[in-house]
Amino acid sequence: MDRKVGAALAVAIIGVIVGVVGIVMAKDAKDANQDTQAQLEQQIKQSNKSSAAKVAAAAAAAKVIENKAASKAAESEKQDESSLKSAESKDSSQASANASDIQTLEDKVDELSTEIGNVSGQLKSNTAKVNDRIDELAARVNAGG
Repeated sequence: MDRKVGAALAVAIIGVIVGVVGIVMAKDAKDANQDTQAQLEQQIKQSNKSSAAKVAAAAAAAKVIENKAASKAAESEKQDESSLKSAESKDSSQASANASDIQTLEDKVDELSTEIGNVSGQLKSNTAKVNDRIDELAARVNAGG
């Protein structure tokens, strides 16, 4: 095997290795993104379930309070209304906390998307460098022979 064929073979092998590494990196990034997405969806489902349970509990508590208020004097009614307002305030603050958690998760998804874009850009840059190097080597081989 002469030098030109050997050099071309070496360049081809390097190209295949870089291609395989790029494919593996892209698959790993895709898998990580899918795992993160699944985790986010699970957290959102859990958050929604806990919110629904709290709302149901608050509704049941409101019903009990309403029944007690109907059987008590006017002073008792005022105390019950105060308790209801407190429960509503807690629910409202929990809803705000849930909205904040969802925003945090969305920010993390955006951050991961940016990271994936950066990895993809780096992969393209590396591929371009390898291709330039292959062109240089091919030019040397052609000029030398």
